[in-house]
Amino acid sequence: MSAAARLTGAVLLASLAVACGGEASSREDAHSDGAQPCESGFTTPEGFRQTERFLDPYPDHVGIRLGFVSDDGRELHYFAGIPGEFGEGLPPAGAVVVAQGLEGPLQGSEETWVLSWRAPGPCGVRAVLGTGFTRSSFLRTLERAAIVPPQ
Repeated sequence: MSAAARLTGAVLLASLAVACGGEASSREDAHSDGAQPCESGFTTPEGFRQTERFLDPYPDHVGIRLGFVSDDGRELHYFAGIPGEFGEGLPPAGAVVVAQGLEGPLQGSEETWVLSWRAPGPCGVRAVLGTGFTRSSFLRTLERAAIVPPQ
């Protein structure tokens, strides 16, 4: 991987972490106002382990951000119910159908990829960011995470 690609990936991850910072928590319970955390719909892919879970409260729901890492250093960050500009600055790389039958834009190049989509409801804004992947390995990993249907 080139130094420019590593820097781009690091900047994107840092930007997302700052922009989507929420309450660090591993709680599954409701917040004091009664809003429940969004359900992730994300299955930890084989070879990855969860490294973080943040809750981001909004008036009508609680968004979540999950982080995962593999033994070989690849990273995944999954967002549910957190609005934002996912993949900003990355080139378009087509559209992908997600498991719910919806379609979302795939953006990325080299080793940094983002898939985002919109489902109904307050938790409907969804995105997955991956670093350390080729396009095909990112999509295969999203299959194992139950995000995209089997190809």
